[in-house]
Amino acid sequence: MNPSRSPLAMFLGLPFVAWVILYSAVTWGIFGALLGAVTPNLRAQMGVSFQQIGWLMALWSAGGAAGSLLGGAIAKRFPPQKLLLGYTVLVVGGLVGVLWAPSFGWLAFFMATIATFETALFTLGHGLLAEMSDEPELRTRIISLVDVAYSLGSVLSPLLVAAVLLFSPQWRAPYAVFGVLALVMLVMTLQRSRLRGVRFQVHADATEPRASRRPLGYAGLLRQPLVRWVLLAGVCSGLTEWGQYFWFVSFATESLGLHEQSARLALGFLMAGMVVGRVWQAFGHSRWSLEQKIFRLGTLASAALAALWFSPTGAPFVWLALCNFAAGLGVSVAFPILLGSALRGFPQEAPRLSALLMIAFTVGAQLAALLMGELAESLGLRVAYATLVLASVAFVGCVWQLGRLHKRTLAGFPA
Repeated sequence: MNPSRSPLAMFLGLPFVAWVILYSAVTWGIFGALLGAVTPNLRAQMGVSFQQIGWLMALWSAGGAAGSLLGGAIAKRFPPQKLLLGYTVLVVGGLVGVLWAPSFGWLAFFMATIATFETALFTLGHGLLAEMSDEPELRTRIISLVDVAYSLGSVLSPLLVAAVLLFSPQWRAPYAVFGVLALVMLVMTLQRSRLRGVRFQVHADATEPRASRRPLGYAGLLRQPLVRWVLLAGVCSGLTEWGQYFWFVSFATESLGLHEQSARLALGFLMAGMVVGRVWQAFGHSRWSLEQKIFRLGTLASAALAALWFSPTGAPFVWLALCNFAAGLGVSVAFPILLGSALRGFPQEAPRLSALLMIAFTVGAQLAALLMGELAESLGLRVAYATLVLASVAFVGCVWQLGRLHKRTLAGFPA
């Protein structure tokens, strides 16, 4: 792909497989935010505790970790079009299970199943899109398109839940509507003629350093300081982002006295901020370097989450929505920029790096689910919510360290 093309021309010129990946990202964004939005209804109708909800979220995110490993490990061993179809069929099957699940155990199993194969599909998509350009800035923009689509789904999710629950109070009702979207995805992956010939590129650029062209595998990548800092930042970002997804509605209703529907709408502003940030990253021009952008936005997220934590009971809706928007903007571009930073050093390892970073975000999500669930059960949601503030501050520290490593590399020192 020509790096001189405008971002809009780049977007309009994407092949069909890219549109399949972007649509799958929209559906994954919708599904990812559903659980947090329906938590009050789920607790009431299935009689589960905060602790059990935390375990459900953790098992769901564990499925995501397994899917990341699966997607990164076999991405280049089978034709991508077959993997796209296979993953989608399994997601649809898992959704049927969620709609049927008669008990909490079966619900957790099918939730983890969906997460496994949705994340595998997501990882495959990141790998395919990352190889559409060798230019770091453009490659990061292309990867950002996936996150724009994901954020769009996340914005739509609480609105979808609020609308569906007006007609049916059953927590499964929004998942039934999601099933229609999943079937559209299945139809797209069945377009064999339009997906024929999709494959990973075989790079043979002799100007690349030998070390960057040699496959390192997961173990080799984990030995690299750059990758380790990227993954630690991913854990902190995942905890911050998914902790807000999972717990804001409950925090706002139980600690701040906000009505459930108003809390869901306020959560929508978190996703709106993420959409704005990712659209800016994908299509806008900025004088900030990637490192400056992620550092300053991370600082904004820390300030917004601290403001939410200190908000008194009865805080106005507008204030909570504004804080959510700022927090969403702050964490919006973490994944594409972190992945782009890792790909600078190891461009041949796109599927594995995407998988590792997805796992890092999943670990953060598990911490958000289990740690905050335990704290909420024993000490209350107000105390548990402080975890998000601490995680956002730690993320800023990791990004600062990544900036130092990048400066050392530019100066000719090993990272």
